[in-house]
Amino acid sequence: MPRLVPRREVSAREPGTGLARPPNGEWVRVRMSSPLRAAVFAGCALLWLSGAVWLVVHLTLEQPTPFGPLPSPWEPLLLKVHGLLAVVGVFLLGWIMADHLTERRKLGRNYRSGVLLAGTAALLVLTGYALYYTTATVHEVAARTHEFLGVGSLLLALAHWWRARPAR
Repeated sequence: MPRLVPRREVSAREPGTGLARPPNGEWVRVRMSSPLRAAVFAGCALLWLSGAVWLVVHLTLEQPTPFGPLPSPWEPLLLKVHGLLAVVGVFLLGWIMADHLTERRKLGRNYRSGVLLAGTAALLVLTGYALYYTTATVHEVAARTHEFLGVGSLLLALAHWWRARPAR
């Protein structure tokens, strides 16, 4: 059963509050819709996994040549898949920030970890963009930042999800 949340009274469902008032008059939390939840979990998992696989391939499967290390032939394909999934991720990030994050702001519960997670995702978008359009030192800084934030984002997402689970 959803957790009860005390809140001021409104007619039936106040847009943007994340709360609904059932016929018995008690307030209950409105969860993220199942399709959105499934899309977020699947999209983020695939995006993270494609980035993690690329990172492992990049760091471990270089081929030595007389002219220096040669990247693995799998890297371009993995980057294309990761880039395609990143488009889906940016779409989901916008959806979550417009709907889920604004609703939860009024509740206050788990909001800080959500803002931290959304901010990390926004930085990943910016550093990913920088990886395509910069060179030299800026590119290297963007690459290391993107890798660090990408790996760490899994821990942030799991912590956010774990804290949001209903008490049993």
